[in-house]
Amino acid sequence: MADDLIGTYAIKRLSVHRQATIDAFDAVASGHRIMGLLELDVTTARERIEAMRQAGRRVSLFSFVASAIARTLAEHRALNSIRGGRRILEFEDVDLNLSVELPTPDGPIPQMVVVRRAQQKDAEQLYAEIDEAKRRHLQAGAASRESRWSHALMRGLGWLPRFVRLWAMRRVVGSPLAVKRWSGTTFVTSVGKFASIPGFVIPFAAGPMATSFTLGGVVDKPALREGALVERGYLSLTMTVSHDIVDGGPAARFAARLQQLVETADGLPSPDSAASA
Repeated sequence: MADDLIGTYAIKRLSVHRQATIDAFDAVASGHRIMGLLELDVTTARERIEAMRQAGRRVSLFSFVASAIARTLAEHRALNSIRGGRRILEFEDVDLNLSVELPTPDGPIPQMVVVRRAQQKDAEQLYAEIDEAKRRHLQAGAASRESRWSHALMRGLGWLPRFVRLWAMRRVVGSPLAVKRWSGTTFVTSVGKFASIPGFVIPFAAGPMATSFTLGGVVDKPALREGALVERGYLSLTMTVSHDIVDGGPAARFAARLQQLVETADGLPSPDSAASA
């Protein structure tokens, strides 16, 4: 009778990666966060990206938005900071930690790819770095030096008691220079590439970085333009800001500048110049 009530099920052990993720979430301090839910009109950007692709150039909406985030962080350096205890380190270089889903024996899992000095790179260059990371993963089993270090750390700590693992992780997270060296200065991830579902993603918000960004899907909506109702594409973007480091005013000014860069497709060539490049 009990079997009929329970039905068929499978038992799976936590993978090393999943256990390390749980430990990492427990190791970092939660902090005090502000969530900004932004809807960005990416109609012009999508049109220009499509023209670039038709001309044989390799670029994506994700790489363009990530590039815009990097350039905006370089202009608003208070948001490109990492806290360690009573110190806040404000960095000139923007190192983007991009989450890229890659195949593994445990199934597809996100791997980190840190793009250094991303404020100096356009959408095509960011796309090329992500592509190169995927190639390295297929050839060597690690997308980057940072992911290779992360895997080695996970394997080494996996044999230790949990309280030792958490102590070791907290030591790393407590050093802003170590965080920048191995994780960059901000996280950018996307769930929208898997499904164009309306709404925002509210991510796990913790850690010493001032900001992180989660891209949702792009949804077409009616909008009023010059007195006419037209269809526009809107990207849902969640901006997470540590209130321990940044106040609301600087965060709002950052969001306004990011909106301007994205909605004007700044950094993407016009369709004519894209075809002739």
